[in-house]
Amino acid sequence: MKISKELKAGAIAVLSIVAFVVMFQFMRGKNMFTRDNTYLVQYENVDGLKRSSEVQINGMKVGQVDEIIPKTEENGKIYFLVKLLVDPDFKFSKNSTVEITEPGFMSSKILKINAEYDDPIAQDGDMLKSSVKRSMLESLGGEVGPISDQLKQVLKTVDSLGNNANKIFDDQNRREIAMLLTNLNQVAKALQTTAHQANALISSNHPKMNRVLDNADKVMLTTNAAVGKYGQLAESIDTQKLNETISSLDATIGKLNGVVSSIERGEGSLGKVMKDEQLYHNLQESTQSLNELLKDFKENPKRYVNISVFGKSGK
Repeated sequence: MKISKELKAGAIAVLSIVAFVVMFQFMRGKNMFTRDNTYLVQYENVDGLKRSSEVQINGMKVGQVDEIIPKTEENGKIYFLVKLLVDPDFKFSKNSTVEITEPGFMSSKILKINAEYDDPIAQDGDMLKSSVKRSMLESLGGEVGPISDQLKQVLKTVDSLGNNANKIFDDQNRREIAMLLTNLNQVAKALQTTAHQANALISSNHPKMNRVLDNADKVMLTTNAAVGKYGQLAESIDTQKLNETISSLDATIGKLNGVVSSIERGEGSLGKVMKDEQLYHNLQESTQSLNELLKDFKENPKRYVNISVFGKSGK
């Protein structure tokens, strides 16, 4: 069967159109051979979102924005209904949130599905929750406002401090400050001179100080030796014998106390002497007579001793 040239041309044209459509859809991110799930999200502000913007889950592209439809409420308020296509292999809860975000500083807006996995599972055509994350520039802009106000307040404070400083540092105060600085310089010079003198004194007396330190070391060594000997002496003491000596001394003291008590009571010869006044006076008189006799004996020994070599002689 012979095919006419017209039929060939028509077939080529149809194939070209089909190839163009497939390529166009592929460039848009659509797969012509599988059917994606469609979800709807409502936003008051699409914030730079556009058709073919990526839809991501956990950083991976799972779909794209298919259409952005502006709507108007009865009160005249405008909102946007965003239609997105998502690969049906990805399942998530209907409670998941679709967030408009900016992945990088200079990146375009994308939709990020903050997936939840509880029931019910989102079905094709369901309406999902929406949220908008501020971009980095918007966040910086929001922070610049308060910072700018604070900076203005700081500048006002600095200006006020400058005015007060000008009032404080008048001519009289400047002269006093100059005098104070001069005095401080003089004090610093005096301290420097004193330091030099101290260094010179230390240098000149360095040998003496060394001798003093050497003597101190010798004294410490002698002290340590004495302490060591004392420790050895303390260790050599027989504690048991010392305790026995102390006990014997206590017994002797007890006996002495008993003798003293008996004397005080007039018991025994010594006690009678101490208590009998007549006997005491007799002893005193006898002692006095004996002293007189000894005195006379020393003065006149011939009265009591008669020694003759050749015979008796008259007294």
